[in-house]
Amino acid sequence: MCSTLTHQISTPSRLHFTLIDMNGEIGRVDGSLGLSIQNPCLSFNFGPCRGTVVHADTSDEQELLLDELAAASELLQAKPDIEIEILKMIPPHQGLGSGTQVRLAVLTALNHVLELNHSYTKLGRISARGGTSGIGINAFQIGGLLLDGGHSVSEQKTSFAPSHFATKVGQPPLLMRAAFPNEWGIVLFVPSNLRGLAGQDELDFMLDNTPIPLDEVQSTSHIILMRLLPALREFDIASFGWCVRAIQEIGWKRRHWNRPDIQPLQPVKSAFEDAAGIHGCGLSSTGASVFGFFDTTKFLDDEISRNLRDELEKQSIVQGHVLCTRANNSGMLLKPIA
Repeated sequence: MCSTLTHQISTPSRLHFTLIDMNGEIGRVDGSLGLSIQNPCLSFNFGPCRGTVVHADTSDEQELLLDELAAASELLQAKPDIEIEILKMIPPHQGLGSGTQVRLAVLTALNHVLELNHSYTKLGRISARGGTSGIGINAFQIGGLLLDGGHSVSEQKTSFAPSHFATKVGQPPLLMRAAFPNEWGIVLFVPSNLRGLAGQDELDFMLDNTPIPLDEVQSTSHIILMRLLPALREFDIASFGWCVRAIQEIGWKRRHWNRPDIQPLQPVKSAFEDAAGIHGCGLSSTGASVFGFFDTTKFLDDEISRNLRDELEKQSIVQGHVLCTRANNSGMLLKPIA
């Protein structure tokens, strides 16, 4: 049993606001808007070892890391000689990007321990992630509010498919990265008994709901370009929140809110809209986490949490927990253990 833990890696999670173009007539598909956030986060200690050792609080977490180490070992063409001690995990299948963060963190840890000297850019490229959205990879590398340009229909991606089924497509170009205001807090509701789509269910949903009408893609693009991004630059949290809410009513996001398994979250959406101090309400990725924003110069985290919980008690029977956090504007952190 090894016990030479030398470094710690910590990654953000991410909110995925929407896929932009699920029509493709213009010659590109996908395109994403999202935000890197501080919590929930992934964090683990690691060090060299003769063999593979994973310490975890649960067998599910241990099995997940062992599977990821096996995958990373194959991608790197190297033995997974590493010891890992899990400190924090991002909840899986909650729309917070846990899969990409675990994959990139494990690749980075192995790269460091085995002294392979691959750049973070190369690790992202070989990760087999980013085949639909580039938000997770860029959240890991640089953080902030992120907008990517999707994939070329003629050269990269000939059909609609989630990233799990598009591992050889490559990453989309990053069009914009902006620091998110430190004064804007993020409030999350993470359900206890609801999950987002994954695997075959996600693929089936995507195939059943594409292509969407071009005018809905155009409306989504218009809101992002001519209202959401200006609101960010002008520090107008009310307009920013309005845009996030408006995106839920059109295009790709509307189809997720219409899913039968998401209907229990409709009262949660109402609670966000009615709670004092919260601007906007969005479903992250395919769910099931819901998010909004608040002005930290006017409301404390405890006030926002209490306001939302009060509304949830009035309107919702969905169990879950409320969390206030901030944007992550730096990406992952790798440091020696003191």
